[in-house]
Amino acid sequence: MEHKLNDISFTTTSYVYSRIQVLTWIANGTSLLNILEKDACELLALIVSETEANKPIVINFKGITDIDDHAMDSIFLKLNDNKKQLVIINGHHLLGKIDKLKKDSKAIINSNSENETITIGKASQVDFIEVFKEREIYIEKFIKSTISNSFKKFPREIRLCSTPIIANGEFNSSEIISNPNKFIWIVFFLSDKLSKILNESRLENVKLLSASLRGAPFAAMLGLIHNIKFETIDHLGPRHKIFDINFVKQKEKGINYIYIGDFVFGGTEIKIAKTYTEMKGSKLCHALVIGSLFDKDTFTHEFDLTYLTGLKDITGGEAQFKLFN
Repeated sequence: MEHKLNDISFTTTSYVYSRIQVLTWIANGTSLLNILEKDACELLALIVSETEANKPIVINFKGITDIDDHAMDSIFLKLNDNKKQLVIINGHHLLGKIDKLKKDSKAIINSNSENETITIGKASQVDFIEVFKEREIYIEKFIKSTISNSFKKFPREIRLCSTPIIANGEFNSSEIISNPNKFIWIVFFLSDKLSKILNESRLENVKLLSASLRGAPFAAMLGLIHNIKFETIDHLGPRHKIFDINFVKQKEKGINYIYIGDFVFGGTEIKIAKTYTEMKGSKLCHALVIGSLFDKDTFTHEFDLTYLTGLKDITGGEAQFKLFN
């Protein structure tokens, strides 16, 4: 299967960036996202091959715990003449393994323990401050473009279901879910946010929770990546019959739930999730979504809200939202 470079990597002014778990998912599915295998490295070798010599290739190894013995053969082959440079971030813990996998390759390996990076190939100096700055700018543009393109206008303004909001259209996450490459990248950007939440909050007994069919795929993948159990609320809300009431009897005191959703407009799904967790004797601590019409401090007294981007001005004025009178 042929892969377009702009699906498996992105190019900024100064460098090319990709993420090894994205390549692993594309090449081999989601069963072993923490292991670097040959097929994923073949995709990385393609990126190296197609990249101009003057641009370093920055590859994020976050989440990788081990590397197969012959996985990186094609990488070292592409970098053998030391004319191109591969920069590994979030992979310094694998330095010893990567050094062994070099075998008889002439590719130069350098490591920097201060910023925890590994460079393979050309030994030129890399401005990591600029690298990370450009990466963040590109990620923000990618997220906003992806979400903006998911907006679908209505024939006329209508009131959104179960909210006090009138809108001229809606952001439809099905447009993201149905596009594998967009879905994969958005999942990992959510994963970075979730990592930050977990590291800063130091919560124990964590479960992920979704309250819609469109939120469930994101929750399922984040649960897999972070090895956290997840639940999906089925038919609980003002317009739905409760088919399964046995959950009320299932007291799970001490569970700290993190809600995972797509878009927040009126906050109905999060409120349903909060009610669900309280009925089970647990607590909703955080909500992590792709986009929100609300500011981050809107629900501070109830839970913390984190999102990839705000929705107020993301479409340049095309999306219009107002309170129902």
